[in-house]
Amino acid sequence: MAMAPPLDARAVLTILHYISPTIQTLPPHLVASQLAFRQTCLKLTPDDPAYLFWPSDNDQHVLDALESLQQRPIDDISLDFQIRYTADDALCAHIDLAPTGLRLVFQWEEDSWRYRNAALMPFPPGTSASLDDLPAILPSDGDSGDGGETVDSYWNSYGEPDREATDAEFVREQPGATVDYWDRYNSVGGSGDSVIPSPAPEKQRHDFHPIEYSYAEMHPPTDPIESLSDRLAALPQRPHAPDDETVVDDSPPSETRGVDALKESLRGVYRLWQSTQPEASAGDTTEFLRVVREVLAES
Repeated sequence: MAMAPPLDARAVLTILHYISPTIQTLPPHLVASQLAFRQTCLKLTPDDPAYLFWPSDNDQHVLDALESLQQRPIDDISLDFQIRYTADDALCAHIDLAPTGLRLVFQWEEDSWRYRNAALMPFPPGTSASLDDLPAILPSDGDSGDGGETVDSYWNSYGEPDREATDAEFVREQPGATVDYWDRYNSVGGSGDSVIPSPAPEKQRHDFHPIEYSYAEMHPPTDPIESLSDRLAALPQRPHAPDDETVVDDSPPSETRGVDALKESLRGVYRLWQSTQPEASAGDTTEFLRVVREVLAES
């Protein structure tokens, strides 16, 4: 592995502008592959506190330190950072953001320093102030000795005490690890953090039991009509003819309607005449009848 240059303070300042005073979406080229992979799998957004750091026993303290950093103007932060380096599974730079107690972690990959994690001070054991004091060759080819990482250590790193959860080996860097990684999801059938849906439940087929029935059971016979008299009795009865004493109006309908119209007209004329009379004589019809007779006589 080619030796990386020391971490430039300007790279740290760039990340600070994305996390303070509010957390913004980090550009992909500034994020380490392990963290980017985790953000994608868990669908983390800047609104989620886990967007910036890996889970540990000190999550709340990390959030408190981050809030303390966000309350300080970026321009007031000194660029004279205290930086230490480690070379375990990867080359990392640790930055002390005094006096907040927050420690940012960058990782060297693809010829650039990329943001990897946020943790608490102090620096982890085995750090060095100079890159020259670190091993020239990092563990590779699956031979990492006692400090090597496996796919299992990636999953066991959550909440592991006295060790950064970010030290897990990125699963895509190991040959065949991708298959094992997805097999873990398939073995449990998906979960809340899974990127694949759970398989659909298997439909259970019930045994077929035929139902026996007959036409007579579904359509019971009705009572038969025994005789013609029964049939006649079932018919609706006609209305009875009127008695001889009943007065029947033989007047044509048109003539009856004419008489009714005449009566209604006379009532209207009478009411109109009555409305013009004094109250004392309003109920006296003598005068009204006299006028009607005169009109008939003149006709």
